[in-house]
Amino acid sequence: MTTLGKSFQTVVWAGIIANWSFVAWAMARPAALLERLELGPVNSTVWLFNYSVLLAILSCFYIPAAKDPFRYRVNAWLLITARIVPASTFFVGVLTGFMPSGFLKLGIADATIGLTALMLLRKLLAREASFSPDPRAPGHQPASS
Repeated sequence: MTTLGKSFQTVVWAGIIANWSFVAWAMARPAALLERLELGPVNSTVWLFNYSVLLAILSCFYIPAAKDPFRYRVNAWLLITARIVPASTFFVGVLTGFMPSGFLKLGIADATIGLTALMLLRKLLAREASFSPDPRAPGHQPASS
C-alpha cells in the first residue's frame, strides 16, 4: 500500500477509534460525557445511548473502506458523507441556537476527519486513474488473446 493509502487508512481508523471511544464513554458515564463536552443538561440520556449504538454500527461500515478503499469505494464515499453531514448539522445547530455550543467540538472533529479523508480519497482515486489505461484513449492497444 502506498503512503497515501496508509494515510487514508490511518485517518479512517482514527475516526473509528474516536467513535468507539465516544460510544464507550456514553455507555459507561453518559452524564460525565454530556458535562465534559458541554452538550447541555438533559432529563434522560436515552437519546445518547441510542445515538451511541447507531454510531458504533455505522463505524463498522467504515472498516472495509479502511482496508481497501478501491474495492469498497462506496463505503469510502459514504464514510466521508457520514462525517460531513453531521458536522454541518452540528455547525448549523450551534449557529441557530438549537444546539448547545459543545456540539461545535463534535462538528469540528467530524469535519476534520471527513475533509481529510475526502482529500486523501480524491488523491488516491486520481492516482489510480492515472495508472489505469483507458481503453478508449487514442493509441491504446487492446490485449491480444
